[in-house]
Order: sequence, then C-alpha cells, then structure tokens
Amino acid sequence: MTLIAEHQDGVIKDLLSEVAELRERLEFLESQFARIPENILHEVIEIREVGKEEAKAEITALFETSEAPLYYSDIMERLGIELELVVDICKELIDEGAIGLDANNTV
Repeated sequence: MTLIAEHQDGVIKDLLSEVAELRERLEFLESQFARIPENILHEVIEIREVGKEEAKAEITALFETSEAPLYYSDIMERLGIELELVVDICKELIDEGAIGLDANNTV
C-alpha cells in the first residue's frame, strides 16, 4: 500500500469510528427523550397581554373564589398573566391587606 492509501484508510476508519460513536449517543438521547412524560412535552402556558388594573382585578377574583393556597405559578398558569406582574400585584394586595400569607409565607 502506498502512503496516500494508508492515510485514506486511516481517515476512513476514524470517520467510521466517529459515526459509530454518534449513533450510540443518538440512541442514548432517543431513549432518554422517550422517558419524558408526554404531558410535559405539550404543556405550554400562554401569557396574555393585560394591563395592571385588569390583572389585579382577575387576581383578586381568583383569591376570592379559590379555597386552596395559591402560589405565584398557580396564578400565572390559571390566568395567563406574566409571572413578574403576578408577583408585583400580589405584593401590593398583601400590603393592602386584601390577601395574606399562609404559615409557609406563601401567597
């Protein structure tokens, strides 16, 4: 064999080795992806554009009708209001005495 042919054989062997390694990694990732619960893959929270006063009214109404403790994430998911706005409004409502904290200091 010539030096060029030996070099090409080495390059081909290296490429085949890399392809085999990439196949193994792909199979591993596919197996991990298959283990993710389907409901997580499809869970999307749509955030609406609402003004602060409208959001405050909706959050207040939610607290009036909910019996269970509400976390910021619950409010965001149920009403589709941006998390930062939810937190700001809840702090205002706490300061105003309209809502309170539970024993765990959660809204």
